[in-house]
Amino acid sequence: MEPDDVTGAPDAAGAHDPTRRISRRGFLIAGGLGAAGVAAFGVTVWPAGSIENLLGSHRLAPSSSATAADGPVLVLLTLYGGNDGLNTVVPYEDPAYAPARGPVAIAADKVLPLSDGFGLHPAMSGFQKLFQSGQLAVVHGVGYPDPNLSHFASMDIWQSATPDGDQSTGWIGRWLDSGGDDPLRAVSVGPIVPLALMGGHVQGAAVPPPPLTLPGTPQQQAAYAAMASATRGAAVLEGDIARSGSDLLTVERTLAPVLDAPQKGSSGATTNLEGGQAGALAITQGGGGRSTSTVLSQQLDLVATMIEAKVPTKVYAVSLGGFDTHTDQAATQQALLSELDSAVPAFLSRVGTAPGSRPVAVLVHTEFGRRVAANASGGTDHGTANVVLLAGPHVKGGFYGDAPSLTKLDDDGNLVADTDFRSVYAAVFEHVLGAEPKDFLGGSFPSLPVLA
Repeated sequence: MEPDDVTGAPDAAGAHDPTRRISRRGFLIAGGLGAAGVAAFGVTVWPAGSIENLLGSHRLAPSSSATAADGPVLVLLTLYGGNDGLNTVVPYEDPAYAPARGPVAIAADKVLPLSDGFGLHPAMSGFQKLFQSGQLAVVHGVGYPDPNLSHFASMDIWQSATPDGDQSTGWIGRWLDSGGDDPLRAVSVGPIVPLALMGGHVQGAAVPPPPLTLPGTPQQQAAYAAMASATRGAAVLEGDIARSGSDLLTVERTLAPVLDAPQKGSSGATTNLEGGQAGALAITQGGGGRSTSTVLSQQLDLVATMIEAKVPTKVYAVSLGGFDTHTDQAATQQALLSELDSAVPAFLSRVGTAPGSRPVAVLVHTEFGRRVAANASGGTDHGTANVVLLAGPHVKGGFYGDAPSLTKLDDDGNLVADTDFRSVYAAVFEHVLGAEPKDFLGGSFPSLPVLA
């Protein structure tokens, strides 16, 4: 039995490890945003403008990142479950490919050619066009030393950037810790904040499906606003509660006017990620199972709306779940990669043509690859090395790293990684976040030249 197969993916609360440490303020922020999420899912809907009226003298100062509403943006796209990289970027001209993969091999005449003997899954025609226009980077053989085949542990490693120890903060979260308390510098679309966006003192904001409304009666809301204003000499816990409330109100006040209006999706049709899709969003963020067929497109439409509105956010996190393909891999991956392909190129086209558009890079990763050989159920089991994709007009397209050999596998029949995933993160720190990578990655890793 594969690791984690009894329990599946992380629980709906997003806690991969129930013993993970979290700061007191982080707990309070998560609790406050959870309350907002309950309201957003339809329990309480207030009339337009009522929250602004209630805040009164407790209205917060403008977000401290208001001057950061320009410059490059990272969209971190997590494929939960372990996407099969060998059938995403296919070495179809390698004579070892078809025999090694057996019944899950993709026929050479179905692959969408790129170059150098590699092509894309047949569902990824949009990504093929991105590659042909120089806007898709494919990083081969990405992994880390002594790979872990547990969903929980491996995703924690990718999100914390710490393969060899217990880490309660994420790689983006540590960057958040270094730059003040603004909750809008990193936003996760969905009901939870992933570990990647958790710092020791500062966490990114979890933005549930709109409308973004706060729960309670007007009197209760007024009391909540009052609690969000810390008094001089307040006890530590009282101050933490006040700051948590302030963060929640900052997020609501800034994003509600942007997201509560009907959205124009990348396809041009009016769309909203309705409250009824909360379950689908929970699935994408590691809750197990399959999400709806358009949930990623709708997440990215919300991100595009925020970018176009010049919301001062540098990092957005979105996700798509269901990639744990132990059975019936061909049909499952076809459906999921079709959703990926319909969502990402349309999103990049939309944000790239908006007036005053910001440079956007989409980083696509998953917790591990799949085993080379198929199993007896028409699927593949947990593997190791995988591909990472970066897409966008400011990405330096092409191939990076060495593709793993299909004939020189490890003792378990898995691919051997050649590129440490922290080299990808190092490029993000240098070219998107404008920060020194070693300050947040626990050491120095060569930065891949994948971003302009």
